[in-house]
Amino acid sequence: MKDDFYIGWSNETPKKYLRKAKQFFAIAFVSFVLIGVVYVKNQRGYIDSHYNYDGTLNEISGHLVKYPTWGLRTEEKGEIKTIPLIGFGKKGVEQTILKMMETYNIDEGTMITLRGMLIYYQDKYLMELPEKENLVSVGNKKMSKRDILIGEITTLEGEIVDPKCFFGVMNPATKAVHRSCAIRCISGGISPLLAIRKNGQFVDYYFIQGKDMQSVNQQLLPYVGLPIKLSGQVVSYDDWKSLIVDPAAMQLTWNKDVLNTLAFSMCY
Repeated sequence: MKDDFYIGWSNETPKKYLRKAKQFFAIAFVSFVLIGVVYVKNQRGYIDSHYNYDGTLNEISGHLVKYPTWGLRTEEKGEIKTIPLIGFGKKGVEQTILKMMETYNIDEGTMITLRGMLIYYQDKYLMELPEKENLVSVGNKKMSKRDILIGEITTLEGEIVDPKCFFGVMNPATKAVHRSCAIRCISGGISPLLAIRKNGQFVDYYFIQGKDMQSVNQQLLPYVGLPIKLSGQVVSYDDWKSLIVDPAAMQLTWNKDVLNTLAFSMCY
């Protein structure tokens, strides 16, 4: 039997080699398509969050409140909705609010109208304040009594996220892919949030504070974006909740998600 001898610079490819090459490329093409389809199908979907990327500013009126984080407490037809305030960029809002209070002689509980960009997800609204001209007006309507409920000591398992990105500015805004961004936001003063999952869906949220409502942002940074167990006292303020924690008692939930996130972070 005579074997085909393939000469690379020849104009003609032996039929045997040509047939095998076609088979190889056909199988490779089909394999790549199937791998791509399986990969896409198994991707985690985006959450239905929103942010005014076009820069549209909204005006919201409400009473200025400090806890569980600086926000506007609005009331319409008996429904209370508190809108946490976020600073421009990766910054907290406290310095902006304190300067506003001093300049315009505003106290906590004062009715004000602010201008900013709305962030929202799951009927939770936040507002990012621009660097300048965020106060529209000051009113004199009295604030109704807040519904504050001090709960029991409990242990919760979830993920520490930065609410600004999580509720709409970035998507996705959890786990390894967003860990470095969330760390920068929280280190910049944005209030950390414990997001609770159930059956793969986010179902509950807790702003995290230390004893006497002190900031624990810096102590939380090593745990951002990781599955974690936090023990503390739950305090409800109208439609938001806070978890008062002891940073020394935090505990990582060591599973493959933690290992994958840490490995990703070291390679990032």
